[in-house]
This record gives sequence, C-alpha cells and structure tokens, in this order.
Amino acid sequence: MQEEVTKHTKKIFKAAKSKHSLGEKIREILLEIAIIVFAVTLSIWLHGWSEHRHEQKEAKTFLKGLKEDLSKDIQLMEANRNVIVGLDSNFRFLQSIPESSSSSRTDPAKDKEIGEHLYFDLRVTHPNIGRYEGFKSSGKIETIENSVLKEKILIFYQQTLPNIAYGENYVNSIQQKMLDLLVEKDEKQPLVNFISSLKLKSLLNLGVHNFGVNLDSYDKAIAEARAIIEEIEK
Repeated sequence: MQEEVTKHTKKIFKAAKSKHSLGEKIREILLEIAIIVFAVTLSIWLHGWSEHRHEQKEAKTFLKGLKEDLSKDIQLMEANRNVIVGLDSNFRFLQSIPESSSSSRTDPAKDKEIGEHLYFDLRVTHPNIGRYEGFKSSGKIETIENSVLKEKILIFYQQTLPNIAYGENYVNSIQQKMLDLLVEKDEKQPLVNFISSLKLKSLLNLGVHNFGVNLDSYDKAIAEARAIIEEIEK
C-alpha cells in the first residue's frame, strides 16, 4: 500500500510540473488524489474487516469454552446445594430439641440421635473462572456483539459468583464456631444440654437462616448459568 501511495504521489508532482494546461494538470492531480484516497480507504476497510473477523473468531472460541466451564460450574453448584439442603435439615432438627430438664443424667439414645445430626461440611464453590478472567483482562469482552449475552456474563461473574462466595464463607464461619465449641465441650456434658445452650441455639438459628440465603443464591446462579448457555447456543 505504501508503494502505491508513493507511486501516485510522484505522479501528482509530475503532473504539476508538466507542460499541460492548467485544466489538464488539475484533472490529473485530482485523479491521482482520488486514487490515493480510494486505495487508503479500501486498505483501512480491509484491515478493519480482517481484524473484526479475527475478533469474532476469538469471541466464538471463548464462548464455546465458556459454555463448557458453565456446565461444570452448574454441576458443582448443584452438588454444593445438595450438601446445604442436608445441613439445613440437620440444623433444623437440632434447633427443635428442647432443653434438657437435667444437666447430669445422660440419655444415650438421645445423644446418639443428636450426634448423627451434629454434622458439619464446610463447602466452597471454586468456579472455572480462568477463561473468563483471561478474556476480560485482555480487553476482549467488548468483542461479544450480543449485548444481552455480554451483560448476562458480566453479571454472573462480577456479581452472582462473589455473592455465593460471601454466603458460603459466612455459613462456614458459623459451622467453624460450632466445631470449636464442640471441641471445647466437657466430655461429661450430655449432647442434649450442649445443643440447647444459648450459644449453640443462636448459631443454629443463624445457620438455618443463612442456609436459606445460600440456597436462593445457588438457584439464582444455576438459572443464570443455564440462561447464558442457552444464549450462546442461539
């Protein structure tokens, strides 16, 4: 392209120095200028078209991989959701146990039943975000032309997943406090008395409330991930 521009520029100078009439000189110069403008415009358009085509190919590859990542994330969140459902059930059972009328007598059967429900599982969702983070950090998110899809992706990774992490961390901290109290418990203290203590009752209440929040967060995230997959497949 540079050679073509240089060639026609030389022709302009040549035409300007020629012995032709002024009218002929102007026509020749305007013709060469028009050729240069057309060539440069065409070159810019072709470069832009080629770059856009390359960007769309990259975006298509990204979305294909993102679909696989989201499918794995859905499975992970569904598994963690099932764990929270079980924990919620256990906490509700422990929550329903009335305070023991005796602090010295132990009911082995009751303690065994409580022990079976005194179960903890500190869950953390580790979503597949590497592909998304790499694409975003390279500034290529804007190459996704589907604005609806782009917005859904950004909301899922920038808002929804962080909310899940926050909720999981909170219920994990509740479980950890209960575990610490269980470790510190007097071995002779009946579990029924331990569970009915003010500290444990408060933690159980917090747990049950926040398990519900977690379940709503999982449901929202799973629905959003499926919606993104559906949008990619259109």
